[in-house]
Amino acid sequence: MSHPRQAVLRLLLGLIPLATGACTMVGGPVRPATMPGPPEPQALPSPKAAPPLETVESRATDRTTAGVVQLALESIGTPYEWGGSDANGFDCSGLIQFAYGRFGIRVPRTSTAQMRAGSSVEPEPELLRPGDVLGFSTGSGPASHVGLYIGEGEFIHSSSSGVRVSTLRSTYWQESLVAARRIVE
Repeated sequence: MSHPRQAVLRLLLGLIPLATGACTMVGGPVRPATMPGPPEPQALPSPKAAPPLETVESRATDRTTAGVVQLALESIGTPYEWGGSDANGFDCSGLIQFAYGRFGIRVPRTSTAQMRAGSSVEPEPELLRPGDVLGFSTGSGPASHVGLYIGEGEFIHSSSSGVRVSTLRSTYWQESLVAARRIVE
């Protein structure tokens, strides 16, 4: 015969695994052979990484400067007009201000002020990028004339004969080039 206390104790001991989870039973739960195990971890496809911020920014910068250069090139043949800053006529700094302004980028009006805009770049053809503003000393002042670098040693500017492309390989322009500014980084 069992004592009533032993029966209560067995009952309580039998309830402990139910209260604490089946894993407390000796040997743990028995899993039937037909019951599948946990799913195998699947390798998730790696998400395509976003390009580095510099790459995204440099692409936007390249598109902007290409647009500025293209707009300036479309102005070839426009007559020179002192103080001019529109398609009726440009002076040198007016052409730069016009081309950048169409892309929402404010550039100062005068060649001297444009040589303080943006960031300084060594005026060496191999270091220049399309869209850089070139400062030339052609007479009075440190930057009495400006042009827009278009690449491959060439720049566009408004001279006394109107808007045209010139080359930095020319001795005259090589000796006159004194500064370069990068407006868009």
